[in-house]
Amino acid sequence: MAENTAESTRTTPGAPNQAPGPGPATAPRGGRAALAVWAPQFRLRLTTPGLELRVPDESDLRALAELVADQGIHAPDATPFQGGWSNALPQVVAGRVLQYLWKGLALSRPDYWNLGLAVFLDGRPVGVQGLQARGFPALGEIATESWLARGHQGRGIGTEMRAAALRLAFEGLGARYATSAVFEDGAAALAVNKKLGYQPDGIEIHPRKGEPVVLTRWRMTRAQWELGPAADVPTTLHGLDGCRALFGARPHDTPTARREPA
Repeated sequence: MAENTAESTRTTPGAPNQAPGPGPATAPRGGRAALAVWAPQFRLRLTTPGLELRVPDESDLRALAELVADQGIHAPDATPFQGGWSNALPQVVAGRVLQYLWKGLALSRPDYWNLGLAVFLDGRPVGVQGLQARGFPALGEIATESWLARGHQGRGIGTEMRAAALRLAFEGLGARYATSAVFEDGAAALAVNKKLGYQPDGIEIHPRKGEPVVLTRWRMTRAQWELGPAADVPTTLHGLDGCRALFGARPHDTPTARREPA
């Protein structure tokens, strides 16, 4: 998004026109740079050979909402997500996606955060990759969750965006563990977990549409990530230095992050 750098002028009686002086806050006007002054997450970007992941700004949010309303994120008779939040009219689900992303920005603090990254392919949004952590400075554990619009499923995008999230977790933030939870009939998500090297970590029984269903848990350690296929997906982290503390990262656990590109 282009930034608005034009300066307005004002007229004072009896004096020549002049540009107003800076106010108490001298943040850049408009665009992501202005938002990043107050919310450093807006500087964060993850790039892979085919994708870009970033915190969505207002324009991105509108595009995501339109995408969900147009395509949906799963078949009407499926319930792939806990809580059934995606089982509604597409316009309702689009609003819930926006609420999820806004809530993540509003409630972020080092010991409790939810980072929602919009995923872009060829400059267009295709889904969302989320990372969550509770007590991260002490536990070093991050959970992931994600969705893709129906028109972009089955093309390997889910694997690539998850691999990017894992690099942010382990290399960028110094995580010790990454976890994932998938219903036993979530074939696509299960395939991603297995392909990237997660290991089974038990099950839970959850209610879904009034019936019990098995939720499978998956876990990956930092050592498993370093030796596994997820680490082979080239991913570059941009803008992390300015917001690492916001996520409770431990600098001594992130030596590679100090070589972050501009």
